Amino acid sequence: MQQLDDQARPPFSPEVEQLLKAFHAQTPIRAWSMIITIFGDCVMPRGGTLWLGSLTRIMEAIDIGPGVVRTAMSRLAADNWLDRSKVGRNSYYRLTDKGAETFKGATRRIYFETTRSWDGQWIIGFLASGSDRATRREELLGRGYGAIAPNVVVRPYTGVLPDSDPQNCVFSTIDGLGPNAWTLAEQGWPLEKISEGYHEFLEHYRAIDEALVSGQSFSQLESLIIRIMLIHDFRRLVLRDPLLPPSALPKNWPGDAARQLSARIYHRVMEASEMWLDSRAEGEYGPLPAPDFDFYRRFNAL
Repeated sequence: MQQLDDQARPPFSPEVEQLLKAFHAQTPIRAWSMIITIFGDCVMPRGGTLWLGSLTRIMEAIDIGPGVVRTAMSRLAADNWLDRSKVGRNSYYRLTDKGAETFKGATRRIYFETTRSWDGQWIIGFLASGSDRATRREELLGRGYGAIAPNVVVRPYTGVLPDSDPQNCVFSTIDGLGPNAWTLAEQGWPLEKISEGYHEFLEHYRAIDEALVSGQSFSQLESLIIRIMLIHDFRRLVLRDPLLPPSALPKNWPGDAARQLSARIYHRVMEASEMWLDSRAEGEYGPLPAPDFDFYRRFNAL
C-alpha cells in the first residue's frame, strides 16, 4: 500500500470545496497547526504513528503540497512536537510526550466538556514577581484562567483548588459575586470576540450540517476532510473559550450551539472517515490499528 497517487485529487462536493476555499483564504494557512489536528484527532486513537506518505496524501486532499508539509514537519520536529523514526527509506512520525500531553489536555475540552455545576465561587491567583511571571501567566491563561490585572488571574471554582507556590502563584477562593459575575468574566476574557468566532463557525459549517441532516452522503475522503477541518476550526475556538458556567456568560451564548453542531457533523462523518483511514493510512507496522475505546465516546455526553 506504500505508494502515493500521482494524479490530482478528485473534485469534491460544493460544500467541501467551500470549506477548502475558506481555509486557503486565511493568511497564513498554518499547515503545522493542521498537522497537529490530524495527529491529535485521527492518529493518536489509532496507535499514534503515521507514515509521512499517508500524511502527505491527506494534506494534498486539503490542497497543501508536499513541500509545505516537509517544511512544517521539520518545524514541528525542531520544536519538539513530533518524533521521527525511519524504516528503510520511509519516515514515520508520532507526537512527542510534550505534544501528546498537550493534545490530551485539549481532548477533554474539545470532545468531552459538558456544563459544570457552579456555586458562584471563583479561584483567584496572585502571581509572584520575577522574570518568569509572564511565562507563568501565559501558562495559566492556557489552562482557562482570565487575567484581570497583570499579576491577578481568575477562573470559576468547581471543587479543586490548585496548590499554591509562593515562588510562583498563590491561589485562594472568593465568594460569588451575584450579578457582578458576568462583569468579572467580561473583564477577564474577550467574550465578545469568542462569541463572534462561534457565530462565524456556525455559519461556516451550516451547509455541511444541513446536507448531512438531509441525508446527503459524502465520500470517505470527503468525510475525512470534513472531520479534520471541523475539529481544526472548533479546536481553535474552544481552546480560547474559558468554558465558563452559564450564569457567568452573556445571554444566548453560542458556544453550546457550536458544540452541538460539531457533535452532529462528527458523528455523521465518523464511520466513512474511519473507513478511509482503515484502507489508506499506515503506521510503522502497516495499517493503522483500530481506534481505542475513548474514540467512540467523543461528543457522546451531548
